[in-house]
Amino acid sequence: MTSQESTLSGSNQFAPKAFLIALARFEAPLSPELIAEVNEVGEALVNGELQKASQLISIAQKDAAFYQDFELAFKELKTIHGKKENEKNKYLAELDENTPPRQTDDYNNFLAPPLTNSNPQSLARKLLGKATDLVERVYRLRF
Repeated sequence: MTSQESTLSGSNQFAPKAFLIALARFEAPLSPELIAEVNEVGEALVNGELQKASQLISIAQKDAAFYQDFELAFKELKTIHGKKENEKNKYLAELDENTPPRQTDDYNNFLAPPLTNSNPQSLARKLLGKATDLVERVYRLRF
């Protein structure tokens, strides 16, 4: 698959990132039912149905312990985002309708593989490693 256009906006932009972080952090195995749901959403995202990313929130809510990791990651991402917004250089030119959309391979390299894998947690850990700045690293990914 070629580069995926990043079209997630608002809080939805944090859902897949928080889910990826939670997968890497969560110690207990996810149930086979949840893995099947994750894989379904992953396949939809691979096929360009980016609006399906919001379903990751409801999937996370089905396991209370996993949801705690998801919520923590979501809050951490929003905190980083708030800080970055405040630090933005006010002299940068504003983007307009003529600005081409950002193309990215981060989606294909970091989000799609774990969400379509039979062991999403293991693959998320392998992709992200044991980075101490895990949240900052995932925040910088473009999907």
